[in-house]
Amino acid sequence: MPSAPLNRPNPLNRRGFLGAAAVAGLLGTLPTPAEARTAAATAVSTESGQVTGVQGGLRGVTVYKGIPYAGTTAGANRWRPPQPAPTWDGVRTADSWGPACPQPVTGIPGDQVPAFGEDCLNLNIWTAATGSGNGSPVLVWLYGGDRALWSGQEIYNGSLLAAKGVVVVTLDHRVGPLGGLAHPELTAESAYGGSGNWGILDVVAALEWVRRNIAAFGGDPDRVTLAGWAEGASVVHILLASRQAGGLYHRALLSSGVRYTKDPALATGPGRYRTLAAAEADGTDFAARLGAADLAALRALDADDIVSGAEADTADFGHVLDGHVLPDTYTAVLTARAETDVPVLTGVCKDANGASPELKLTLDAFRAYARSEFGPLGLADTFLDLYPADSDTTAAQQFSAYARDEERVSAFLWATQFKDTAADSSAVHTYFWTRVPPGYDDTNPVIGTAATGAFEGSDVYYLLGYLYNTDRPWTSKDYDTADTTASYVARFAATGDPNGGSLANWPALATDTPRTMELGANSGTIAVADSDAKLAFLTTYLESQTTEF
Repeated sequence: MPSAPLNRPNPLNRRGFLGAAAVAGLLGTLPTPAEARTAAATAVSTESGQVTGVQGGLRGVTVYKGIPYAGTTAGANRWRPPQPAPTWDGVRTADSWGPACPQPVTGIPGDQVPAFGEDCLNLNIWTAATGSGNGSPVLVWLYGGDRALWSGQEIYNGSLLAAKGVVVVTLDHRVGPLGGLAHPELTAESAYGGSGNWGILDVVAALEWVRRNIAAFGGDPDRVTLAGWAEGASVVHILLASRQAGGLYHRALLSSGVRYTKDPALATGPGRYRTLAAAEADGTDFAARLGAADLAALRALDADDIVSGAEADTADFGHVLDGHVLPDTYTAVLTARAETDVPVLTGVCKDANGASPELKLTLDAFRAYARSEFGPLGLADTFLDLYPADSDTTAAQQFSAYARDEERVSAFLWATQFKDTAADSSAVHTYFWTRVPPGYDDTNPVIGTAATGAFEGSDVYYLLGYLYNTDRPWTSKDYDTADTTASYVARFAATGDPNGGSLANWPALATDTPRTMELGANSGTIAVADSDAKLAFLTTYLESQTTEF
Protein backbone atom coordinates (compact mmCIF):
# COMPACT_ATOMS: atom_id res chain seq x y z
CA MET A 1 0.00 0.00 0.00
CA PRO A 2 1.50 3.40 -0.89
CA SER A 3 2.60 5.47 2.05
CA ALA A 4 0.78 8.57 0.82
CA PRO A 5 -2.14 9.36 -1.46
CA LEU A 6 -1.54 10.09 -5.10
CA ASN A 7 -2.58 13.39 -6.65
CA ARG A 8 -6.13 14.32 -5.59
CA PRO A 9 -7.71 16.76 -8.07
CA ASN A 10 -11.04 16.50 -6.27
CA PRO A 11 -12.16 15.31 -2.81
CA LEU A 12 -13.44 11.95 -4.03
CA ASN A 13 -10.07 10.63 -5.13
CA ARG A 14 -8.32 8.43 -2.66
CA ARG A 15 -5.24 6.31 -2.56
CA GLY A 16 -4.21 4.86 -5.89
CA PHE A 17 -7.27 6.05 -7.80
CA LEU A 18 -5.58 7.69 -10.76
CA GLY A 19 -3.12 4.88 -11.41
CA ALA A 20 -5.52 1.98 -10.99
CA ALA A 21 -8.37 3.66 -12.82
CA ALA A 22 -6.13 4.47 -15.76
CA VAL A 23 -5.01 0.85 -15.98
CA ALA A 24 -8.59 -0.38 -15.79
CA GLY A 25 -9.92 2.22 -18.23
CA LEU A 26 -12.96 2.36 -16.00
CA LEU A 27 -13.75 5.83 -14.80
CA GLY A 28 -13.06 7.96 -17.83
CA THR A 29 -11.52 11.36 -17.31
CA LEU A 30 -12.02 13.63 -14.37
CA PRO A 31 -13.80 16.91 -14.90
CA THR A 32 -11.90 20.13 -15.31
CA PRO A 33 -12.60 22.91 -12.78
CA ALA A 34 -14.65 24.71 -15.44
CA GLU A 35 -16.74 21.60 -16.05
CA ALA A 36 -17.24 21.21 -12.32
CA ARG A 37 -18.56 24.77 -12.05
CA THR A 38 -20.88 24.24 -15.01
CA ALA A 39 -22.29 21.07 -13.43
CA ALA A 40 -23.39 23.06 -10.41
CA ALA A 41 -24.84 26.04 -12.24
CA THR A 42 -28.30 24.83 -13.28
CA ALA A 43 -31.08 25.06 -10.69
CA VAL A 44 -33.53 22.17 -10.38
CA SER A 45 -37.07 22.78 -9.13
CA THR A 46 -38.48 20.53 -6.41
CA GLU A 47 -41.78 20.81 -4.56
CA SER A 48 -39.93 22.53 -1.70
CA GLY A 49 -37.89 24.96 -3.77
CA GLN A 50 -35.01 25.18 -6.20
CA VAL A 51 -31.65 23.48 -5.65
CA THR A 52 -28.26 23.49 -7.31
CA GLY A 53 -25.75 20.70 -6.94
CA VAL A 54 -21.99 20.26 -7.06
CA GLN A 55 -19.69 18.22 -9.26
CA GLY A 56 -20.18 14.56 -8.40
CA GLY A 57 -16.68 13.12 -8.81
CA LEU A 58 -16.83 11.91 -12.42
CA ARG A 59 -17.20 13.91 -15.60
CA GLY A 60 -20.82 14.76 -16.28
CA VAL A 61 -22.09 13.71 -12.84
CA THR A 62 -23.73 16.17 -10.44
CA VAL A 63 -24.55 15.43 -6.82
CA TYR A 64 -27.23 17.22 -4.82
CA LYS A 65 -26.58 16.79 -1.10
CA GLY A 66 -28.78 17.13 1.93
CA ILE A 67 -32.18 17.77 0.31
CA PRO A 68 -34.95 17.46 2.94
CA TYR A 69 -37.59 14.88 2.07
CA ALA A 70 -39.47 15.35 5.34
CA GLY A 71 -39.49 17.66 8.35
CA THR A 72 -37.44 17.54 11.52
CA THR A 73 -38.00 14.61 13.87
CA ALA A 74 -37.19 16.64 16.99
CA GLY A 75 -39.53 17.76 19.76
CA ALA A 76 -43.17 16.91 19.16
CA ASN A 77 -42.26 15.05 15.97
CA ARG A 78 -40.03 12.56 17.79
CA TRP A 79 -41.45 9.04 17.38
CA ARG A 80 -44.14 10.19 14.98
CA PRO A 81 -44.54 9.44 11.27
CA PRO A 82 -42.43 11.78 9.09
CA GLN A 83 -43.89 15.23 8.61
CA PRO A 84 -43.93 17.34 5.40
CA ALA A 85 -40.60 18.73 4.23
CA PRO A 86 -39.83 22.42 4.75
CA THR A 87 -39.98 24.87 1.85
CA TRP A 88 -37.62 27.70 0.97
CA ASP A 89 -37.45 30.75 -1.24
CA GLY A 90 -34.69 31.35 -3.72
CA VAL A 91 -32.13 28.72 -4.69
CA ARG A 92 -30.70 26.30 -2.12
CA THR A 93 -27.11 25.22 -2.72
CA ALA A 94 -27.16 21.47 -2.05
CA ASP A 95 -23.43 21.12 -1.47
CA SER A 96 -23.20 19.57 2.01
CA TRP A 97 -24.50 16.45 3.70
CA GLY A 98 -27.41 16.77 6.06
CA PRO A 99 -27.00 15.53 9.64
CA ALA A 100 -27.16 11.81 10.36
CA CYS A 101 -29.61 10.45 12.90
CA PRO A 102 -28.19 10.52 16.46
CA GLN A 103 -26.71 7.08 17.22
CA PRO A 104 -23.92 5.32 19.13
CA VAL A 105 -20.41 5.90 17.81
CA THR A 106 -18.33 3.88 20.28
CA GLY A 107 -15.20 2.60 18.57
CA ILE A 108 -15.51 4.90 15.55
CA PRO A 109 -12.65 7.41 15.12
CA GLY A 110 -13.75 10.98 15.66
CA ASP A 111 -12.76 12.13 12.18
CA GLN A 112 -15.13 9.54 10.70
CA VAL A 113 -18.18 10.56 12.71
CA PRO A 114 -20.63 12.75 10.77
CA ALA A 115 -22.62 15.61 12.23
CA PHE A 116 -25.71 14.34 14.04
CA GLY A 117 -29.10 15.92 14.49
CA GLU A 118 -32.78 15.06 14.59
CA ASP A 119 -33.37 17.12 11.45
CA CYS A 120 -31.96 14.10 9.62
CA LEU A 121 -34.56 13.19 6.99
CA ASN A 122 -32.51 14.25 3.99
CA LEU A 123 -31.45 12.60 0.77
CA ASN A 124 -28.65 12.90 -1.78
CA ILE A 125 -28.94 12.49 -5.55
CA TRP A 126 -26.25 11.62 -8.08
CA THR A 127 -27.24 12.13 -11.70
CA ALA A 128 -25.69 12.50 -15.12
CA ALA A 129 -29.06 13.26 -16.69
CA THR A 130 -29.27 16.64 -18.39
CA GLY A 131 -32.96 17.38 -17.96
CA SER A 132 -36.34 16.24 -16.75
CA GLY A 133 -37.12 14.45 -20.01
CA ASN A 134 -34.43 11.80 -19.68
CA GLY A 135 -36.42 9.18 -17.79
CA SER A 136 -33.32 7.39 -16.44
CA PRO A 137 -33.74 4.44 -14.06
CA VAL A 138 -33.51 5.30 -10.37
CA LEU A 139 -31.78 3.38 -7.56
CA VAL A 140 -32.65 4.27 -3.96
CA TRP A 141 -29.92 2.91 -1.66
CA LEU A 142 -30.43 2.16 2.06
CA TYR A 143 -27.43 1.95 4.35
CA GLY A 144 -26.43 -1.13 6.27
CA GLY A 145 -24.99 -1.74 9.69
CA ASP A 146 -26.47 -3.36 12.76
CA ARG A 147 -25.71 -1.36 15.91
CA ALA A 148 -23.04 0.34 13.80
CA LEU A 149 -22.80 3.67 12.02
CA TRP A 150 -25.83 4.44 9.88
CA SER A 151 -25.32 7.29 7.47
CA GLY A 152 -26.16 7.70 3.79
CA GLN A 153 -23.25 9.96 3.08
CA GLU A 154 -19.83 9.69 1.46
CA ILE A 155 -19.23 5.95 1.72
CA TYR A 156 -22.25 5.20 -0.48
CA ASN A 157 -21.14 7.29 -3.41
CA GLY A 158 -23.33 7.01 -6.52
CA SER A 159 -20.98 8.57 -9.08
CA LEU A 160 -20.11 5.44 -11.04
CA LEU A 161 -23.69 4.21 -11.34
CA ALA A 162 -24.75 7.72 -12.33
CA ALA A 163 -22.10 7.67 -15.06
CA LYS A 164 -23.71 4.41 -16.23
CA GLY A 165 -27.08 6.13 -16.62
CA VAL A 166 -28.71 5.52 -13.23
CA VAL A 167 -30.02 8.29 -10.99
CA VAL A 168 -28.80 7.25 -7.53
CA VAL A 169 -30.51 8.36 -4.32
CA THR A 170 -29.09 7.76 -0.85
CA LEU A 171 -30.86 8.87 2.27
CA ASP A 172 -30.72 9.15 6.02
CA HIS A 173 -33.52 7.81 8.19
CA ARG A 174 -34.06 7.33 11.90
CA VAL A 175 -32.17 4.46 13.54
CA GLY A 176 -31.62 2.94 16.97
CA PRO A 177 -33.91 4.18 19.77
CA LEU A 178 -35.07 7.18 17.72
CA GLY A 179 -35.98 4.91 14.82
CA GLY A 180 -37.35 1.85 16.59
CA LEU A 181 -38.82 2.73 20.00
CA ALA A 182 -42.26 1.28 20.66
CA HIS A 183 -44.27 2.30 23.70
CA PRO A 184 -47.91 1.90 24.79
CA GLU A 185 -48.45 5.67 24.73
CA LEU A 186 -47.00 5.87 21.22
CA THR A 187 -49.32 3.09 20.10
CA ALA A 188 -52.29 4.85 21.66
CA GLU A 189 -51.62 8.13 19.85
CA SER A 190 -50.91 6.55 16.45
CA ALA A 191 -53.50 6.44 13.69
CA TYR A 192 -52.90 2.73 13.06
CA GLY A 193 -52.62 1.29 16.57
CA GLY A 194 -48.91 0.51 16.53
CA SER A 195 -45.49 2.01 17.16
CA GLY A 196 -41.86 1.45 16.32
CA ASN A 197 -40.64 1.13 12.71
CA TRP A 198 -40.21 4.91 12.48
CA GLY A 199 -37.15 4.51 10.31
CA ILE A 200 -39.06 2.36 7.82
CA LEU A 201 -41.82 4.97 7.66
CA ASP A 202 -39.06 7.47 6.85
CA VAL A 203 -37.98 5.31 3.92
CA VAL A 204 -41.58 5.25 2.65
CA ALA A 205 -41.67 9.06 2.88
CA ALA A 206 -38.41 9.24 0.91
CA LEU A 207 -39.86 6.97 -1.77
CA GLU A 208 -42.94 9.20 -1.95
CA TRP A 209 -40.65 12.23 -2.37
CA VAL A 210 -38.78 10.42 -5.15
CA ARG A 211 -42.08 9.61 -6.83
CA ARG A 212 -43.06 13.29 -6.86
CA ASN A 213 -39.68 14.93 -7.60
CA ILE A 214 -37.15 12.63 -9.24
CA ALA A 215 -38.20 13.47 -12.81
CA ALA A 216 -36.71 16.93 -12.29
CA PHE A 217 -33.32 15.24 -11.84
CA GLY A 218 -33.72 13.11 -14.97
CA GLY A 219 -35.14 10.06 -13.20
CA ASP A 220 -38.06 7.87 -14.18
CA PRO A 221 -40.50 7.55 -11.24
CA ASP A 222 -41.85 4.35 -12.81
CA ARG A 223 -38.44 2.62 -12.76
CA VAL A 224 -37.29 2.81 -9.15
CA THR A 225 -35.11 0.10 -7.61
CA LEU A 226 -35.19 -0.10 -3.82
CA ALA A 227 -31.82 -1.45 -2.67
CA GLY A 228 -29.71 -1.91 0.44
CA TRP A 229 -27.36 -4.17 2.35
CA ALA A 230 -27.69 -5.92 5.73
CA GLU A 231 -29.96 -3.65 7.80
CA GLY A 232 -30.91 -1.76 4.64
CA ALA A 233 -31.76 -5.00 2.86
CA SER A 234 -33.93 -6.03 5.81
CA VAL A 235 -35.91 -2.80 5.29
CA VAL A 236 -36.31 -3.68 1.61
CA HIS A 237 -37.49 -7.14 2.69
CA ILE A 238 -40.07 -5.66 5.06
CA LEU A 239 -41.34 -3.29 2.38
CA LEU A 240 -41.72 -6.27 0.04
CA ALA A 241 -44.05 -7.69 2.67
CA SER A 242 -45.69 -4.37 3.51
CA ARG A 243 -48.53 -2.49 1.89
CA GLN A 244 -47.01 0.89 2.73
CA ALA A 245 -44.78 1.35 -0.33
CA GLY A 246 -46.96 -0.17 -3.05
CA GLY A 247 -46.24 1.36 -6.46
CA LEU A 248 -43.32 3.42 -5.14
CA TYR A 249 -40.62 0.98 -6.31
CA HIS A 250 -40.45 -1.53 -9.14
CA ARG A 251 -37.40 -3.71 -8.48
CA ALA A 252 -35.68 -4.82 -5.27
CA LEU A 253 -31.97 -5.41 -4.63
CA LEU A 254 -31.02 -7.05 -1.33
CA SER A 255 -27.40 -7.63 -0.35
CA SER A 256 -27.10 -9.99 2.65
CA GLY A 257 -30.65 -9.25 3.67
CA VAL A 258 -32.91 -12.27 3.27
CA ARG A 259 -32.95 -15.83 4.56
CA TYR A 260 -35.34 -18.75 4.38
CA THR A 261 -38.24 -17.89 6.67
CA LYS A 262 -37.57 -20.83 9.03
CA ASP A 263 -33.84 -20.17 9.29
CA PRO A 264 -32.93 -19.75 13.00
CA ALA A 265 -30.42 -17.05 12.03
CA LEU A 266 -33.36 -14.69 11.43
CA ALA A 267 -33.79 -14.47 15.20
CA THR A 268 -30.54 -12.53 15.63
CA GLY A 269 -29.77 -11.00 12.22
CA PRO A 270 -30.81 -7.65 10.72
CA GLY A 271 -34.18 -9.08 9.66
CA ARG A 272 -35.23 -9.93 13.21
CA TYR A 273 -38.39 -8.40 14.61
CA ARG A 274 -40.27 -8.24 17.90
CA THR A 275 -43.99 -8.52 18.46
CA LEU A 276 -45.68 -5.22 19.24
CA ALA A 277 -46.34 -6.34 22.82
CA ALA A 278 -42.68 -7.27 23.36
CA ALA A 279 -41.48 -4.04 21.76
CA GLU A 280 -43.83 -1.96 23.92
CA ALA A 281 -42.56 -3.75 27.03
CA ASP A 282 -38.98 -3.05 25.94
CA GLY A 283 -39.87 0.61 25.41
CA THR A 284 -41.55 0.90 28.79
CA ASP A 285 -38.53 -0.61 30.54
CA PHE A 286 -36.17 1.65 28.57
CA ALA A 287 -38.14 4.76 29.55
CA ALA A 288 -37.99 3.73 33.21
CA ARG A 289 -34.22 3.28 33.04
CA LEU A 290 -33.95 6.78 31.60
CA GLY A 291 -36.09 8.14 34.43
CA ALA A 292 -38.90 9.16 32.07
CA ALA A 293 -42.30 8.64 33.67
CA ASP A 294 -44.29 9.10 30.47
CA LEU A 295 -44.06 9.90 26.77
CA ALA A 296 -43.89 13.65 27.37
CA ALA A 297 -40.83 13.13 29.56
CA LEU A 298 -39.25 10.94 26.89
CA ARG A 299 -39.76 13.60 24.24
CA ALA A 300 -38.28 16.21 26.58
CA LEU A 301 -34.99 14.30 26.90
CA ASP A 302 -31.95 15.31 24.93
CA ALA A 303 -31.36 13.01 21.97
CA ASP A 304 -27.81 12.31 23.14
CA ASP A 305 -29.12 11.07 26.48
CA ILE A 306 -31.50 8.71 24.71
CA VAL A 307 -28.73 7.35 22.50
CA SER A 308 -26.27 6.92 25.36
CA GLY A 309 -28.95 5.23 27.43
CA ALA A 310 -29.63 2.74 24.66
CA GLU A 311 -25.92 2.09 24.20
CA ALA A 312 -25.34 1.52 27.91
CA ASP A 313 -27.86 -1.31 28.20
CA THR A 314 -27.48 -2.69 24.65
CA ALA A 315 -31.23 -2.40 24.16
CA ASP A 316 -32.66 -3.75 20.90
CA PHE A 317 -34.67 -1.33 18.79
CA GLY A 318 -35.13 -3.54 15.76
CA HIS A 319 -38.16 -4.00 13.58
CA VAL A 320 -41.63 -4.49 15.03
CA LEU A 321 -44.40 -6.81 13.90
CA ASP A 322 -46.94 -4.02 14.25
CA GLY A 323 -49.62 -5.20 11.82
CA HIS A 324 -49.17 -2.03 9.77
CA VAL A 325 -45.64 -1.48 8.47
CA LEU A 326 -44.91 -5.18 8.92
CA PRO A 327 -48.41 -6.60 8.57
CA ASP A 328 -47.60 -10.22 9.44
CA THR A 329 -44.74 -12.67 9.70
CA TYR A 330 -42.58 -13.14 6.60
CA THR A 331 -43.93 -16.67 6.24
CA ALA A 332 -47.56 -15.62 6.55
CA VAL A 333 -47.20 -12.85 3.97
CA LEU A 334 -45.63 -15.27 1.50
CA THR A 335 -48.20 -17.97 2.23
CA ALA A 336 -50.99 -15.45 1.63
CA ARG A 337 -49.35 -14.52 -1.68
CA ALA A 338 -49.33 -10.90 -0.48
CA GLU A 339 -45.63 -10.21 -1.13
CA THR A 340 -44.94 -7.51 -3.71
CA ASP A 341 -44.37 -8.96 -7.18
CA VAL A 342 -41.27 -7.17 -8.50
CA PRO A 343 -37.99 -8.41 -10.01
CA VAL A 344 -35.53 -9.27 -7.25
CA LEU A 345 -31.73 -9.41 -7.22
CA THR A 346 -30.26 -10.78 -4.00
CA GLY A 347 -27.03 -12.33 -2.79
CA VAL A 348 -24.76 -13.27 0.08
CA CYS A 349 -21.02 -13.06 0.72
CA LYS A 350 -18.62 -15.97 1.06
CA ASP A 351 -17.11 -15.08 4.43
CA ALA A 352 -20.25 -14.25 6.38
CA ASN A 353 -22.63 -16.28 8.52
CA GLY A 354 -19.72 -17.32 10.77
CA ALA A 355 -17.32 -18.27 7.96
CA SER A 356 -13.88 -16.66 7.86
CA PRO A 357 -10.44 -17.51 6.48
CA GLU A 358 -9.10 -16.64 9.95
CA LEU A 359 -11.67 -18.54 12.02
CA LYS A 360 -10.28 -20.19 15.17
CA LEU A 361 -12.27 -23.21 16.39
CA THR A 362 -11.30 -26.26 18.41
CA LEU A 363 -12.25 -29.75 17.31
CA ASP A 364 -14.12 -30.26 20.58
CA ALA A 365 -16.16 -27.09 20.05
CA PHE A 366 -16.93 -28.12 16.45
CA ARG A 367 -18.24 -31.51 17.59
CA ALA A 368 -20.20 -29.91 20.43
CA TYR A 369 -21.84 -27.58 17.91
CA ALA A 370 -22.81 -30.56 15.76
CA ARG A 371 -24.44 -32.28 18.74
CA SER A 372 -26.33 -29.21 19.96
CA GLU A 373 -27.48 -27.90 16.56
CA PHE A 374 -28.19 -31.12 14.69
CA GLY A 375 -28.43 -33.77 17.41
CA PRO A 376 -32.10 -33.11 18.27
CA LEU A 377 -32.93 -33.82 14.63
CA GLY A 378 -30.80 -36.96 14.51
CA LEU A 379 -28.47 -35.28 12.01
CA ALA A 380 -25.25 -34.79 14.01
CA ASP A 381 -23.47 -37.80 12.53
CA THR A 382 -24.57 -36.80 9.05
CA PHE A 383 -23.13 -33.34 9.57
CA LEU A 384 -19.81 -34.73 10.82
CA ASP A 385 -19.63 -37.13 7.87
CA LEU A 386 -20.31 -34.35 5.36
CA TYR A 387 -17.92 -31.89 7.03
CA PRO A 388 -15.21 -34.18 8.48
CA ALA A 389 -12.61 -32.69 10.80
CA ASP A 390 -9.78 -34.27 12.78
CA SER A 391 -7.96 -31.22 14.17
CA ASP A 392 -8.58 -27.67 15.28
CA THR A 393 -7.42 -26.44 11.88
CA THR A 394 -9.74 -28.67 9.87
CA ALA A 395 -12.58 -27.96 12.31
CA ALA A 396 -12.34 -24.25 11.51
CA GLN A 397 -12.11 -24.97 7.79
CA GLN A 398 -15.09 -27.32 7.81
CA PHE A 399 -17.22 -24.98 9.88
CA SER A 400 -16.55 -22.21 7.35
CA ALA A 401 -17.42 -24.59 4.52
CA TYR A 402 -20.68 -25.47 6.28
CA ALA A 403 -21.50 -21.80 6.98
CA ARG A 404 -20.98 -20.90 3.32
CA ASP A 405 -23.19 -23.76 2.15
CA GLU A 406 -25.87 -22.94 4.72
CA GLU A 407 -26.08 -19.30 3.75
CA ARG A 408 -26.33 -20.08 0.03
CA VAL A 409 -28.97 -22.76 0.64
CA SER A 410 -30.97 -20.47 2.94
CA ALA A 411 -30.94 -17.68 0.36
CA PHE A 412 -31.96 -20.13 -2.37
CA LEU A 413 -34.84 -21.48 -0.29
CA TRP A 414 -36.08 -17.94 0.37
CA ALA A 415 -35.83 -17.16 -3.35
CA THR A 416 -37.87 -20.27 -4.17
CA GLN A 417 -40.46 -19.24 -1.55
CA PHE A 418 -40.67 -15.81 -3.13
CA LYS A 419 -40.81 -17.13 -6.68
CA ASP A 420 -43.43 -19.75 -5.84
CA THR A 421 -45.73 -17.31 -4.06
CA ALA A 422 -45.08 -13.66 -4.91
CA ALA A 423 -43.21 -13.41 -8.18
CA ASP A 424 -45.86 -14.68 -10.57
CA SER A 425 -44.37 -12.73 -13.46
CA SER A 426 -41.07 -11.36 -12.15
CA ALA A 427 -37.65 -12.99 -12.26
CA VAL A 428 -35.35 -13.56 -9.30
CA HIS A 429 -31.56 -13.46 -9.71
CA THR A 430 -29.30 -14.64 -6.87
CA TYR A 431 -25.54 -14.38 -6.38
CA PHE A 432 -22.69 -15.57 -4.16
CA TRP A 433 -19.99 -12.92 -3.72
CA THR A 434 -16.43 -14.33 -3.60
CA ARG A 435 -13.93 -11.53 -4.26
CA VAL A 436 -11.80 -10.47 -1.30
CA PRO A 437 -11.21 -6.70 -1.17
CA PRO A 438 -7.51 -5.96 -0.78
CA GLY A 439 -6.02 -4.54 2.41
CA TYR A 440 -8.02 -2.55 4.92
CA ASP A 441 -10.12 0.59 4.78
CA ASP A 442 -9.27 2.96 7.58
CA THR A 443 -11.63 5.62 6.22
CA ASN A 444 -14.78 3.49 6.39
CA PRO A 445 -16.37 3.01 9.81
CA VAL A 446 -18.99 0.54 8.60
CA ILE A 447 -17.90 -1.90 5.92
CA GLY A 448 -15.08 -4.23 6.85
CA THR A 449 -12.66 -1.85 8.51
CA ALA A 450 -10.69 -4.79 9.88
CA ALA A 451 -12.63 -7.72 8.42
CA THR A 452 -10.98 -10.43 6.35
CA GLY A 453 -12.05 -12.51 3.40
CA ALA A 454 -15.14 -11.78 1.33
CA PHE A 455 -16.89 -10.46 4.46
CA GLU A 456 -20.52 -9.36 4.66
CA GLY A 457 -20.73 -6.04 2.85
CA SER A 458 -17.63 -6.61 0.74
CA ASP A 459 -19.88 -6.81 -2.31
CA VAL A 460 -21.22 -3.31 -1.64
CA TYR A 461 -17.99 -1.69 -2.83
CA TYR A 462 -18.50 -3.33 -6.22
CA LEU A 463 -22.29 -3.12 -6.48
CA LEU A 464 -22.03 0.67 -6.25
CA GLY A 465 -18.56 0.81 -7.80
CA TYR A 466 -17.28 3.43 -5.34
CA LEU A 467 -13.80 1.95 -4.98
CA TYR A 468 -12.12 5.28 -5.64
CA ASN A 469 -13.77 6.69 -2.52
CA THR A 470 -11.91 4.46 -0.03
CA ASP A 471 -8.40 3.80 1.20
CA ARG A 472 -8.00 0.19 0.09
CA PRO A 473 -5.09 -0.59 -2.28
CA TRP A 474 -7.35 -1.47 -5.22
CA THR A 475 -5.87 -3.14 -8.28
CA SER A 476 -6.90 -2.96 -11.91
CA LYS A 477 -8.69 -6.29 -11.36
CA ASP A 478 -10.79 -4.69 -8.64
CA TYR A 479 -11.74 -1.80 -10.93
CA ASP A 480 -12.65 -4.25 -13.69
CA THR A 481 -14.74 -6.27 -11.24
CA ALA A 482 -16.46 -3.12 -9.98
CA ASP A 483 -17.22 -2.02 -13.52
CA THR A 484 -18.76 -5.40 -14.35
CA THR A 485 -20.73 -5.64 -11.11
CA ALA A 486 -22.03 -2.08 -11.33
CA SER A 487 -23.00 -2.76 -14.95
CA TYR A 488 -25.15 -5.68 -13.78
CA VAL A 489 -26.79 -3.34 -11.24
CA ALA A 490 -27.34 -0.63 -13.84
CA ARG A 491 -28.95 -3.14 -16.22
CA PHE A 492 -31.16 -4.45 -13.41
CA ALA A 493 -32.25 -0.93 -12.49
CA ALA A 494 -33.05 -0.19 -16.11
CA THR A 495 -34.90 -3.37 -17.08
CA GLY A 496 -35.39 -5.65 -14.08
CA ASP A 497 -32.87 -8.06 -15.65
CA PRO A 498 -29.11 -7.78 -14.94
CA ASN A 499 -28.18 -9.24 -18.33
CA GLY A 500 -27.23 -7.26 -21.39
CA GLY A 501 -24.40 -6.15 -23.60
CA SER A 502 -21.16 -8.11 -23.17
CA LEU A 503 -21.89 -9.20 -19.60
CA ALA A 504 -21.62 -12.91 -18.82
CA ASN A 505 -25.06 -14.51 -18.77
CA TRP A 506 -26.73 -14.50 -15.35
CA PRO A 507 -29.56 -17.07 -15.38
CA ALA A 508 -32.75 -16.28 -13.54
CA LEU A 509 -33.60 -18.55 -10.64
CA ALA A 510 -35.28 -21.82 -11.49
CA THR A 511 -36.88 -23.34 -8.42
CA ASP A 512 -36.06 -26.88 -9.53
CA THR A 513 -32.41 -26.08 -10.28
CA PRO A 514 -30.37 -25.16 -7.18
CA ARG A 515 -27.87 -22.84 -8.84
CA THR A 516 -26.66 -19.32 -8.17
CA MET A 517 -24.35 -16.84 -9.88
CA GLU A 518 -20.83 -16.49 -8.55
CA LEU A 519 -19.69 -12.88 -8.70
CA GLY A 520 -16.38 -11.36 -7.72
CA ALA A 521 -13.45 -13.75 -7.98
CA ASN A 522 -15.15 -15.43 -10.96
CA SER A 523 -18.34 -15.00 -12.95
CA GLY A 524 -20.53 -17.97 -13.72
CA THR A 525 -23.17 -20.26 -12.27
CA ILE A 526 -22.33 -22.55 -9.36
CA ALA A 527 -24.28 -24.96 -7.15
CA VAL A 528 -25.88 -23.59 -3.99
CA ALA A 529 -23.99 -26.20 -1.95
CA ASP A 530 -20.72 -27.99 -2.53
CA SER A 531 -22.45 -31.34 -3.12
CA ASP A 532 -25.93 -32.74 -3.61
CA ALA A 533 -25.63 -34.52 -0.26
CA LYS A 534 -24.85 -31.25 1.53
CA LEU A 535 -27.76 -29.56 -0.23
CA ALA A 536 -30.12 -32.34 0.87
CA PHE A 537 -28.81 -32.20 4.45
CA LEU A 538 -29.12 -28.43 4.77
CA THR A 539 -32.54 -28.36 3.13
CA THR A 540 -33.76 -31.02 5.56
CA TYR A 541 -32.29 -29.13 8.51
CA LEU A 542 -33.83 -25.78 7.55
CA GLU A 543 -37.22 -27.14 6.54
CA SER A 544 -37.45 -29.13 9.79
CA GLN A 545 -37.31 -26.00 11.95
CA THR A 546 -40.52 -25.35 13.82
CA THR A 547 -40.33 -21.55 14.21
CA GLU A 548 -41.62 -19.68 11.18
CA PHE A 549 -40.50 -16.06 11.13
